[in-house]
Amino acid sequence: VVAQRLEKMIAGSWVYGTFSTWIGDPDKNRAWDLLIEAKQVFDKVSAVEDWDQEVETALLRQLAICEGSDWFWWFGDYNAGDSVSDFERLFRLHLSKLYQMLGLDVPQVLTEVISYGGDGIEQAGTMRRGS
Repeated sequence: VVAQRLEKMIAGSWVYGTFSTWIGDPDKNRAWDLLIEAKQVFDKVSAVEDWDQEVETALLRQLAICEGSDWFWWFGDYNAGDSVSDFERLFRLHLSKLYQMLGLDVPQVLTEVISYGGDGIEQAGTMRRGS
């Protein structure tokens, strides 16, 4: 494969060409805050622990699951509440599992709902329409 110069790159989601898919909504921003807190704890524990390769691999895999961009797409009021609640709960469960794998207590805040979604079912789990 021959490397070629990339003349132009557009930042943002392929859905709208912006970052609004992941940030800006208060629910999305709260989820980012929770992820940042978990990552900072992960880094702090990692600095003093000497895990074997298997444990380290499992922890990095769990962190990668928590960092998945799709979680943040679901948060906000433009997705149906039923869909949002499933993904929102899974996001909190994955963050909780990371804390448990680190041998720490799960923060109380991870028992609190981040996002409830919207009332309508117009999208019903599909992408919102462009403007």
